[in-house]
Amino acid sequence: MKKFLLNCLVIVAILSSQAARAIACAVCLSGSGDGADGYNASLLFLMSTPYLVVGAIAGGLVVTYRRAQRRREQAEDGMTSGWNQEESGR
Repeated sequence: MKKFLLNCLVIVAILSSQAARAIACAVCLSGSGDGADGYNASLLFLMSTPYLVVGAIAGGLVVTYRRAQRRREQAEDGMTSGWNQEESGR
């Protein structure tokens, strides 16, 4: 029991000596004193992420639509299929 209490005391002492690092986020540990630059950078990243996701989905839909449209045009021209029933002799 004494060993457990001693270990808890050591852990609390280590954590209290590192209080500034325990409170700060990973981005805010830069060389600046107040950490505002890191906070602002993290906010910009978090705000831009939904736009990037929606843009990626919209871009994928546009590419898929254009690809389907191109295949449709090729099918109308008869260039898509390599097999022609009239030439096969069946």
